[in-house]
Amino acid sequence: MLTIRCLKLNEMVFPMELAAREGWNPGLYDGVSFYEADPGGFFLAELDGGMAGCISAVRYGDRLGYIGGHVVLPPYRGQGIGEALWQHAVEHLKGRVAGTDGLPVMENFYQRYGFIPEYGISRYAGKLLDHACLGIDVYSALELDPKGLIDYDRRMFGCVRETFLSAWIGQPGVESACYADQEGIKGYGVIRACRQGCRVGPLFADTEEIARRLLCHLACKAGEGALMIDVPHANPAAVALAESFGMEQLFSRLRLYSGEGLELPARNIYGLTTLDIG
Repeated sequence: MLTIRCLKLNEMVFPMELAAREGWNPGLYDGVSFYEADPGGFFLAELDGGMAGCISAVRYGDRLGYIGGHVVLPPYRGQGIGEALWQHAVEHLKGRVAGTDGLPVMENFYQRYGFIPEYGISRYAGKLLDHACLGIDVYSALELDPKGLIDYDRRMFGCVRETFLSAWIGQPGVESACYADQEGIKGYGVIRACRQGCRVGPLFADTEEIARRLLCHLACKAGEGALMIDVPHANPAAVALAESFGMEQLFSRLRLYSGEGLELPARNIYGLTTLDIG
């Protein structure tokens, strides 16, 4: 018998391990930060008592949600478990604008549930050692007024995600870089260690030059390992920035929304936070 239930915090290792097997390269501490975003937004499919798959449907505020982390273990595929998980997630976010990041080949599946493609996403990877440390006065996110950072993040993401943001920048080993002047924050980025190398996310900036300097600053923290960033095609300057450093595409995804979609400042989004929970 198939059952779907909420995951507990101590079970978050399961979706993180499945994400690693799929080649998504999760951060070392992503599970805890994700759970902080919405403890009721992670679901486990069990078939006859055995863990078969998982999905997330994280709620932000009262109008936005994201579906991600949708994986079924290979022995259980082809039995309708994946679609049952998807339907459960969609129902969980009913009445909200819902986003997801999916495979281009699955576009018809998503459209059946009302999810319309907004733009493409490419994960870029490379080593930026030759370009790093260009020199910029930056602050750690932990040094700034939390209200200013929360508001800046809200304008880039579409709603307040205070609890998640606090957990995200507070992860062990995380480095953040914020640029601010007398008018306030003009950009920030976060880098975290992953199963392989490091990933930057998010990277938000008011100008391409600020984004470049923040990325270079963060690259100093990556050491000799590969640095990865999920770049939205909706911002051509973000694609050009990644390619100017000689970074190469690893894979592509689609960002899709159901409902009204979001009006976000695409020109300021150089790197998405995650492909799991938005």
